[in-house]
Amino acid sequence: MKKSFILAFCISILLAACADNAPPPDIFQLPVTYPVGKKPSALIAEDLNSDGFPDLMVANSASDTLSFFAGNGDGTFKNPTTMKTGREPMALTSGDFDGDGLPDIAVCNYGDDEVSIILSQKDGMFRKKGSVKVGRLPIAIAHGDFNNDQKTDLAVTLRFNKLIILLGVGDGTFKVAEAYQAAGTPAYLTVGDYNNDKNADIAVALNAVEIKHIKIFYGNGNGTFESPQKLVGGTQSAFITQHDMNLDGNDDLLISNTMFDSLSIFLSGGNGTFQRMNDFAGEKGPEFLVAGEFTGDRIPDIVACNKRAGSISVIPGRGDGTFVYPHYNYPVGSSPRAIVGADFNQDGLTDLAVLLYASQMLEVLMRSVEGVSQIDIDSARGE
Repeated sequence: MKKSFILAFCISILLAACADNAPPPDIFQLPVTYPVGKKPSALIAEDLNSDGFPDLMVANSASDTLSFFAGNGDGTFKNPTTMKTGREPMALTSGDFDGDGLPDIAVCNYGDDEVSIILSQKDGMFRKKGSVKVGRLPIAIAHGDFNNDQKTDLAVTLRFNKLIILLGVGDGTFKVAEAYQAAGTPAYLTVGDYNNDKNADIAVALNAVEIKHIKIFYGNGNGTFESPQKLVGGTQSAFITQHDMNLDGNDDLLISNTMFDSLSIFLSGGNGTFQRMNDFAGEKGPEFLVAGEFTGDRIPDIVACNKRAGSISVIPGRGDGTFVYPHYNYPVGSSPRAIVGADFNQDGLTDLAVLLYASQMLEVLMRSVEGVSQIDIDSARGE
């Protein structure tokens, strides 16, 4: 009896180990790579030339340039157009800054303490409008309408302790408005309406050692913000984004804790309150995150870009704010820095683009319809 029990126990451990080490499903096709500039630091996916297809824009921090890849609509991209920026472009966002219906670009120039504005034109070209001094070491940027005047504004975090608001004039220029204390080494930020008062709010990840919270600045609707509220959770968070992970109609907050190999989620109640879920394990060095549907079950998942592992992880969601373990891991190359998702070939599936910092490459991973059909997600959930 005792021997039979031990044998059964050993077999169960072996089967579990085999399951954990089983190859992941072929969710993605073989990647295609494109060369970029030195030390690529930021990436956005947007239809920047108004042809109906997503394009890619890369900030090359050591080249002081942007690389623009026009999408062909079939998952491939044209040879890049290179544009000069200020010193050390570190972050990007896109929005219509001059009211012409075309998406423009705002760039954080880390080495110049400024934000540059680059306007799109109807011929698919770009021109620099000007720059705004914002303070020492701008590290991240996001856009929204903070004073409800139907003009796009900007929010910028400075490396040490500040959040800067730039109010859009509507012609591609901006006025420096309020500066807010954001102690705890603010990193990335995201904009949403978290209390459903029709005013834009800002959530900020904090990257200082031993900091175990993020901050939310609730907007007043006139371009000013209340004193920040702390949300306890995570540790030394590096990246923040939002998505409705439990399908209740409210955007939840997702953060990565890169130094601690974990991720955190705060489920929004839609009224300014959040429920902190248990932190869950990531791979080595998860940083940039993309939320969306990747496993074919119409339930939101997370893709994490793993800085130290040289991989991305697809983390299947259960639809209630919890996630399936183990993850599906895919090697992408050394030092993946940033990741974005978009439908590059118009097939209704979210594809990925990843920046490889060390090799100075942009890697595009197209979705595989056949790969999605391989996934038995109910079995993975234990259902």
